[in-house]
Amino acid sequence: MPLGTLVMPQKYRARDGMGRIGTEMVRVTVIPIQESCEHPKPSAGLIEFLASQPLYALCREQVMSACHLIDQCSVRVQTDDINSDLNTLCIQTTRHEEAIFQYASTDTSARLADWVRQYGACSSATDDQAHAAYIMACAVKALEVLSDWMRVAEQDAWSHTTEIPDWPWDLYCEFVEMQVNSDERIEALEQYVMHLEPIVSLPSLQDDELLPFAVKTIKNAVRRKGGVLSGMDRNEEISDRDAAIVNHARGLLRKGISHRNVTTATHCWLEREIAKPIKQRLEWIPLETEKALTRKQVNSILKRYWVV
Repeated sequence: MPLGTLVMPQKYRARDGMGRIGTEMVRVTVIPIQESCEHPKPSAGLIEFLASQPLYALCREQVMSACHLIDQCSVRVQTDDINSDLNTLCIQTTRHEEAIFQYASTDTSARLADWVRQYGACSSATDDQAHAAYIMACAVKALEVLSDWMRVAEQDAWSHTTEIPDWPWDLYCEFVEMQVNSDERIEALEQYVMHLEPIVSLPSLQDDELLPFAVKTIKNAVRRKGGVLSGMDRNEEISDRDAAIVNHARGLLRKGISHRNVTTATHCWLEREIAKPIKQRLEWIPLETEKALTRKQVNSILKRYWVV
């Protein structure tokens, strides 16, 4: 029996009368998680969809690594009972991953499985199944980042025209690749890494069999980011936003707050600053900013600059 479903939005490539490519997220692929090796791997549909995108070649390794994590986790989370709560565990865990991470990362008892069972509404899940569901959630979110980047980058490549030339596929892909914004590509790789980092940072997963592969996947993504940077002749400077976050966190540490709580405190401060009326905001907050970074994004910034 299938364990459940992973849902990945897709865009259509049909062209209208003006030759424009459709860009709405209009179709949903439902990918059953199979319990037998005789069936396609759970990620097969995801790979097929992503491989059909013109920018797939630029992130093939990252896509395949994340899909490998999904496939390995699906083997650990399976059931013969179609009515089992395990059928929706992975979906609910992905939906609530941010909340699960927030509690698990500040919980000294290393009770990740308990938080997964609670937010996944599946009290029957073993620790191993709960950990697998969480790792899968991280991998799915990492894939979503790459999928969104490829979609937006393709749209931007043709934003200057209303008519798409009827080129051979190889030429079409080459043109879209030439229009890629390197800064946006780097940002996508950073977000990809950010979503996978909980696998290697949460205490409950330090002995998990998938930890070495996750570490390797992150290192490869960082190396790919470095390759993009080396081709840009770009000086990597800390942004005003990141500098403000880092300085505030360091100020809290000097005041005696613990390293375990500094991320949460800094995130709360950031939310308060952005919630202020525009005239009262700090100068580094853009006028168009409507919501703060997530706690995980703040944590990633603090890690990048060795604050936590």
